[in-house]
Amino acid sequence: MDQWLENRQLPYHLASACGLVRKDGLILLIRSSKRGWELPGGTVEQGETITEALRREIYEESGIHSVPEHLTGVYQNLLVKDGYGPLEGMKLPPIINFAFLCRYTGGVATVSEESEDVRWVTPEEAVRMVTHPLYAQRLADMLEYNGTVVFSSYMYDNRTMECKTKEVL
Repeated sequence: MDQWLENRQLPYHLASACGLVRKDGLILLIRSSKRGWELPGGTVEQGETITEALRREIYEESGIHSVPEHLTGVYQNLLVKDGYGPLEGMKLPPIINFAFLCRYTGGVATVSEESEDVRWVTPEEAVRMVTHPLYAQRLADMLEYNGTVVFSSYMYDNRTMECKTKEVL
């Protein structure tokens, strides 16, 4: 019998998505209080598809409408981590992030409750501005996208900022 049945511990992950939105050669970035500059995105809610969640999150964080066009990477963080904000005191399950190239379809870049700043920047500026190691790697993978989807499985500890890579394809 499977061990998870014996222990009554179902295997689970949260799903999230991030998107690199382009407009006239520029890339959309948001600044969060927790991670600094990053690509917009967030967690998939119950009943949503991954691409629906991505469109919603991009709009909520930036005021920009977009359409996901190409899956560029799948990133699996295997570490259980401490919750924050309304999830304080809880343990958050491991997360799988799906990264997409997105086409801009409308809207005006606007700060929201989920972003401290929103900007359209050149790819070179984006590389300098996105400093969180995990998000910088995703941005690099997206900018180098050649039709092949990147897969990375790792254990990243937010407290120590230590990353142990398990597998990269």
